[in-house]
Amino acid sequence: MTDFHHDLAAMLDGADVSERVRAAIAHALSTAEPFSAYPRVVLNRGPAERERLAGRNRPPGGAYRIPRRWTLHLTYLAADAQEARDQAVVYTEGLTILRPEVPATGALLSRADAWNHIEPVFCGRVGPDDEVCVDVTGHPGFHHAAGVDGLRWGDGDGTTGLLP
Repeated sequence: MTDFHHDLAAMLDGADVSERVRAAIAHALSTAEPFSAYPRVVLNRGPAERERLAGRNRPPGGAYRIPRRWTLHLTYLAADAQEARDQAVVYTEGLTILRPEVPATGALLSRADAWNHIEPVFCGRVGPDDEVCVDVTGHPGFHHAAGVDGLRWGDGDGTTGLLP
């Protein structure tokens, strides 16, 4: 046994590992050929382990393909919060034109260095017929649903939404 193997064995004796791991390492160190143990380990695995590694006994391919919500973070430069809001509205509306299935009401705005301080880009207030207001946050006047002839509701006085 070389000094390297002796030092490694001494370190292994002081390590907090199971006897099984200790035996595997000792066996790997004792073989003359470094790759000779690999085929034996593969052949000596239990049938369940071989099947797991071979991909058998897995759930069907689409079993875990549950639709989940994902977030796209888009970083851009703006001089102040109002300009950032205006650009966020433009980017969100552009995206919803290209991909109508993406809801604009889910758009949120935050500074790039403060993601935990978010504010909605669009009002999102729910109307009497479960329509959602698609105007910008803090808009003046009535709430209105999407579309040219979208439902309008509210008192129409002052500003609405979350911004002062």
